[in-house]
Amino acid sequence: MCLAVPMRVVSVEGMTGTVELGGVEQPVNLSFTPDVAPGEYVIVHAGFALDRLDEVDARRTIDLLSELAESADAETKPPRNKSAEP
Repeated sequence: MCLAVPMRVVSVEGMTGTVELGGVEQPVNLSFTPDVAPGEYVIVHAGFALDRLDEVDARRTIDLLSELAESADAETKPPRNKSAEP
């Protein structure tokens, strides 16, 4: 399965940019989005910024991905044993 993730552009140097999501920064190739500027959002897959995304759609997608991750995390945690609590 492939997943492209919206990320905020932090900096641009030629055809390489730095993007950020959740405090994690990574370099990306900007060949498909050569006119992107810091502060804009892009869809990132396999180290490439594939397209621009407006901030509202980016934040909506990021929120949905966060909810999905929290839900998956909750499903994998073992249930608390209430009888062991004081």
